[in-house]
Amino acid sequence: MAQINRNLVNVILILIFILQNNANSQTKTGKDDIRIIYARKTDEEIKIDGNLFEKSWEKVSPQADFIQLEPHKGKLATEKTEVKVLYNEENLYIGFKCYTSSPSDIIASITRRDQLLGSGHQSRKSDDNVVIIIDTFNDMRNGYCFAINPLGTQLDMKIANDGRSRDTNWDSGWKAKAQKHKWGWSAEFSIPFKIMRFNISKNMVWGINFGRFISKKLETDWWSGRMDEDFRISQGGILMGLDILKKEKDLHLIPYSTSRQEKITSKNIQGRWKEEIGLDIEYNPISNLTSNFTINPDFASVEGDREQINLTRFELQFPEKRRFFLEGSELFRNRIRVFYSRRIGNILYGGKATGKFKKYNIAMINVQAEKVQDDPYTDNNESFPEANISVFRAQRDILKSSTIGLLAVNKQWKGGYNRVVSLDATLNLPYHLYGTAQFVGSWPGNLTKGSAFFLRLERRSNIYDYHLRYTNLGEEFRERVNPVGFIRDDDRHELDSAVRYKWWIKGKKLDYIDYRSNYNIYWSHKKILRSYDIWERLRFYFVNKLSIETMYDYEFKLFEKRFFNNKKSIKIGYNTEEWTSKEIEFQWGKNFDRDYKLYSASAKFKPSRKLSIEYSLKRLIFNPDPNNNTTFINILICNYQFNPDLFIRLFVQNNSSIDRYYIYSIFGYRFRPPYSAIYVVFTNDRFCSLHKTIETNRILFLKFSYSLDL
Repeated sequence: MAQINRNLVNVILILIFILQNNANSQTKTGKDDIRIIYARKTDEEIKIDGNLFEKSWEKVSPQADFIQLEPHKGKLATEKTEVKVLYNEENLYIGFKCYTSSPSDIIASITRRDQLLGSGHQSRKSDDNVVIIIDTFNDMRNGYCFAINPLGTQLDMKIANDGRSRDTNWDSGWKAKAQKHKWGWSAEFSIPFKIMRFNISKNMVWGINFGRFISKKLETDWWSGRMDEDFRISQGGILMGLDILKKEKDLHLIPYSTSRQEKITSKNIQGRWKEEIGLDIEYNPISNLTSNFTINPDFASVEGDREQINLTRFELQFPEKRRFFLEGSELFRNRIRVFYSRRIGNILYGGKATGKFKKYNIAMINVQAEKVQDDPYTDNNESFPEANISVFRAQRDILKSSTIGLLAVNKQWKGGYNRVVSLDATLNLPYHLYGTAQFVGSWPGNLTKGSAFFLRLERRSNIYDYHLRYTNLGEEFRERVNPVGFIRDDDRHELDSAVRYKWWIKGKKLDYIDYRSNYNIYWSHKKILRSYDIWERLRFYFVNKLSIETMYDYEFKLFEKRFFNNKKSIKIGYNTEEWTSKEIEFQWGKNFDRDYKLYSASAKFKPSRKLSIEYSLKRLIFNPDPNNNTTFINILICNYQFNPDLFIRLFVQNNSSIDRYYIYSIFGYRFRPPYSAIYVVFTNDRFCSLHKTIETNRILFLKFSYSLDL
């Protein structure tokens, strides 16, 4: 134990030394290198076809000289990229010309919307693409992102916290096309002003940046040339020349009707048809405020959760997929997760609003959740009375690109309530330093036992990341917050540190080496050691597209007794920097006094331009296995994209440990994107309950929605 403590102290001292040493070796980026691009007003009709043939484009001088972020930071891009900006009263037009010395090296496979950059914080770029980032308030914190690949596949997302929070669930009506040429490829964007929030004025000044990813070379280029990391709002350039004196009020009334046939054996529902209607409203009354309302929303078209293997004793977190909760969710994300919308079941009605008023970001949600019935086929009691949930978020800009914030959550039902208040700070400091802090209190009950806080200091760029964090979770914090939030555990004094570094070799055989490690230890409030964890990973990516990755993890856990777990793995992949990739992995070790082996394999194929197929297999074997946890998990995903707004998707999975087979299929046609659409969905979920009975949930669902744009 003493050796573990000494090792932890050594790690902390090394991290502090690295932070200080790197800080001393850096210089601040001055304001004199900020690039400026001017938008030219046009009265000519711009046809969005990706060709840039209109005369207005010829009258604009292009901006070029993109700078590499990776692999050779600060050097000129290896391929020439030009960008131009036009506008009229309704739209912002942006055109790209992406020159390529070898057009046959252009890589484009993805046809599904919002998949170009992967998901999560560590975005995975795979296709060639161009990116636009627009900071309409020029606050160097938040913005909009639009991207397209050479196939014309689009991505849009909101960016918050100076690029550290990205929400690809935002979906709005804008146009873009791409065309391939002998010299490379071009792209043309039309972005309506009405889909963005901003303050109306003459001679507006917006933040802006343009990016290009060249997949064959693993090269990321940015126009501003000052980037330390992808999507950093504060390190972009400036857009000038916009003169907009009015903005259209954006009102969408979206009525919808649904019809479904259900067979649910646990509820004794046998094939009856059920029809419902509902209404969604989106209204932007002023240029810097967006509001949404929903009555009787239907979430039956939402795809089911993927099966996961859980080698811990804590609850698994699943992503939110319901659109009402997705859009704008980036404002409610904090390290201590006090609002987790998956805790909310079906809702009767709800509303939300987001806006920017001078230095304040404001967001509000209020929903009425219907009564939840207990499932008699599980051991847990899931029943809960009808409840009202309110969430309020306020965030104030401070310093250059930092914020302080308040988040309050209230869940009220007949006979009880849960209330949580969170205060947070995000500090973007010089020398790539980044500090965050959060304090949370919860009621009812003793505030000390129901409170938590953390302090975190990080230094990060595109090639390295070091952090040191202290967290304190009260003894009753999990029980208090989990009715509205997501807390895996409590009763902790926790220290956590991590190191990541990426060496760009770009040699004859090796492209890069990526090293990551994490060290964690925590005690109870009674000063009893509960856990420590040492995790190391090393990855090599070769020029021939082969990758090799090794991982080692050693941990101590205290539950009803002391457990010493460990796991080792080796993973081999091919072409993993592109979408069409293959991987195999073998992991083995000890898990809570059981030996285990985990075999994994995955592959992504593109049999044709429109058809994509993903398959993954996991085989988990425990020895001994008294609880029959040994399992096979298979997941198959097929997507046929006729065009960006017409698709068929199939999602199939099985889990042998619970004898589960799940099928989800959807036909979707957005005839007036993004809101007017037809969906036909079929789901079949067959599984063995805890009472060893076979249950079947089968639903055929039809939905028609039409947007009335007023």
